[in-house]
Amino acid sequence: MKNKNYRILLLGSLAIAVTLSVSACGNKASGLQRDNKAAKVTEEASQKGSEEPDDSEEATVADMSTVADKVKAGTAEIPMLKLPEGISGMKAETKPFKELRDLIIEDMEVPEEYYETTHYFYNYLDLNDDGKDEIFVMVAGPYTSGSGGSSALLLSENGGKLHIVQEFTLVNEPVIISDKLENGYHNLIIPYYSESKTQYSVLKYKNGAYPNVPDGEMIQSLEGIKGKAIIANDRINEVQAGIMGLSLSEK
Repeated sequence: MKNKNYRILLLGSLAIAVTLSVSACGNKASGLQRDNKAAKVTEEASQKGSEEPDDSEEATVADMSTVADKVKAGTAEIPMLKLPEGISGMKAETKPFKELRDLIIEDMEVPEEYYETTHYFYNYLDLNDDGKDEIFVMVAGPYTSGSGGSSALLLSENGGKLHIVQEFTLVNEPVIISDKLENGYHNLIIPYYSESKTQYSVLKYKNGAYPNVPDGEMIQSLEGIKGKAIIANDRINEVQAGIMGLSLSEK
């Protein structure tokens, strides 16, 4: 992929915030509704916080920090996105993956000054039902994301080493692995946002690869879709709780 794709996507340090905002609007409109449990936890914490009502703003900041600390400590959890009937889901892996991290840096040529603000989200999946897992990773941050989505890689693992199978841009979460297959591979369904319109791009495997996200078959809803969603994190509430994902600065 190298520089050519990423220079186009580079929008500055606010890109990830824009991406998250777009995702929030799209998910709300499409029925991928977030569980409001995190908001309730924050509200309860606020009610139990400062006894001085005049300092409500400071109390809110302190309570958000408390919630974030609890989440990081594993005593609380941000639920994953609510998915339509017929689609199960899983959140991204939480264990740092050094070889994957190094491969992202090399392939996307991420400058060191962007390591801390670049985060990756990955899951294992078997796209061709051969019993061997592939890895799908989405990389979000000001260097690898734009208003339309983030960069992603599909990887295989052979001989203990990772190999890039395909590169993607304009990827938004969650990525749905459809039960339907095309030429022996499961279809990928990815949220696609264009001029405030929410669509889903169905990527069908052909001639040894999936098409680019904008070139997929566009559908207007997930009604009737069966499958499993990966990277089904509620990233809006996670970011508010201080959970950004696995950082490239972590080795």
